[in-house]
Amino acid sequence: MVAGLSCCWFALPLAAQSSGGDSASYRLTFQGAWTRAVTPGGVPGSAHFSPLIGAVHNDRVTFWEPGGRTSRQVERVAELGIQRDLRALMERSPHVSEVFEKEPPRGGTASASIEFEVTAENPLVTLLTMIAPSPDWFVGVHGLSLLDAQGEWLANHQVDLFPYDAGTEEGTEFSLDNPATVPQGTITSIRGMGKFTDGPMARLTFERREQEEPGAPDPNDPEPRFTGDVTAEPAGDSGVIVFWRGSWADAARGLLTVEARSQTAGWAQVATASARDGRVRIDGLRSETPYTFRLRADGRQGLEYSDEASATTGGYSGPCRGGDGFLCLREGRFEARVHWTNPDVPDDFGSGVAIPVEISDESGLFWFFDPENVELVIKLLDGRVLNGRYWVFYGALSDVEYWITVRDTVSGLNRTYHNPPKLLGGQRDLEAF
Repeated sequence: MVAGLSCCWFALPLAAQSSGGDSASYRLTFQGAWTRAVTPGGVPGSAHFSPLIGAVHNDRVTFWEPGGRTSRQVERVAELGIQRDLRALMERSPHVSEVFEKEPPRGGTASASIEFEVTAENPLVTLLTMIAPSPDWFVGVHGLSLLDAQGEWLANHQVDLFPYDAGTEEGTEFSLDNPATVPQGTITSIRGMGKFTDGPMARLTFERREQEEPGAPDPNDPEPRFTGDVTAEPAGDSGVIVFWRGSWADAARGLLTVEARSQTAGWAQVATASARDGRVRIDGLRSETPYTFRLRADGRQGLEYSDEASATTGGYSGPCRGGDGFLCLREGRFEARVHWTNPDVPDDFGSGVAIPVEISDESGLFWFFDPENVELVIKLLDGRVLNGRYWVFYGALSDVEYWITVRDTVSGLNRTYHNPPKLLGGQRDLEAF
């Protein structure tokens, strides 16, 4: 840890309401500026910024701030660039409306962009990324309001990012595996100290985006595949579109709330939309991650919930990857993977380990906890002679919650099948691909 005095800025006070509208969409661009001008002693050959991790939230939660004590979750980001624990903490918070992540390319001057939405109730943004390699140094913003002093949404806003020391690990070099700071210190600005000049390590640019007219479909959006009144389809690497019809599209229902759950978080609000729109796009999701969605409405008899629909975001479009985490079926055309979470043990989740079956590449197995304890069997049949489709079947020997994602490497489509917690069941899909 580098000790010393620091000066820091704090976000503007949270405005109760926005006169510029109840919500706004932004594109956030992170631009690294790590050059010898910032660290005159040199830039490590492995210099990079860890995956960006951030949240949209209100003023009733703080994830980090200068002068504060670093949480275990932020420590993992600052020391190792591991964002999973902080992501789970953010997703569990009732004061967070959206969590976003994006991994910049390697290098100290790499850039990355993220799109997200803020609301009058949740106008604050927190973000951080590790300066890697380093003992526990990072850059970021904490509780940054996108409302100006008059309660209007900022059209464009830039923030220069300077280095912070998390106060958890000793070290003065760009290196890992340093001894812990005992006792733990506080988060301290190290701008202009040690390895660093007074120049910024990176810059964030927030650009307000014009919102599309509700219900106006993008011609590039996927077509919904309904099996009930609600369905979900992946839209790019970090988006999902939820569609609905029937009674859920009745204009008399008014405003609907869209909730989602994932492997690492329970049900939480992710969007709102008018019932008559019949669709809503949710961006800022993690790539290659399955989500389950449902609609919520305030009906005459109280809260009503729709049936659930699941989808897995994109992010990879190559051949079947094989290995422990992926099952390749039908000569590698189809790739199956499984995400599971244990409903009986908090924070116990993982990926299924694939077991190919030697006698057939139409079927395969997965285990979750022990290689001798098979939890799931999946098979993919060619039913084109009967209905022009490939068929997916699965059967379970487990009642934990899990998501099966099957991807067609030829068409690029994927299908997601969700098993709720404490349900022992199976399913067939005769219209899969």
